Amino acid sequence: MTTAAGLTVAEELVAVQQNGCERGWIVQIKSETTFTLALPAKDATLVHFLVDCDAYPGQPPAWHYLNPESGALDQPPDSPAGGGYFHSSGVICAPWNRLAYSQVDSRGPHGDWQIGDWRSNPQTGATKTLAAMALRMAFELKASYTGRRG
Repeated sequence: MTTAAGLTVAEELVAVQQNGCERGWIVQIKSETTFTLALPAKDATLVHFLVDCDAYPGQPPAWHYLNPESGALDQPPDSPAGGGYFHSSGVICAPWNRLAYSQVDSRGPHGDWQIGDWRSNPQTGATKTLAAMALRMAFELKASYTGRRG
């Protein structure tokens, strides 16, 4: 049975896939609310993400770093460094990443943000759809990426 989150994700993934075709992204749907995304970084490597949208859009997705060979999540060798988005704790520091909230993930740097109100957080800006989130990560991997944490 398809959920509300599944319907929203299916609709928004169309734009992610369209953007990806034009930019060399690799998008793989894993379930109705989970997908993987591989984005090129400025050093010509790919950064892999597992995006869990099980409570979306009421809550933001959980953006995990993914090791595509082992399936391991959020390990330093797979986590990018540089800029303000790639937090030293190993999570993407943005209101549109569920893992940035300390009440959800102990690595989350923000106990001051309200997760149910993520879209009205001023730091979210225009990053309110899966396509906008993917584009933001693609931009950061070309602009502020300095390598891997591990």
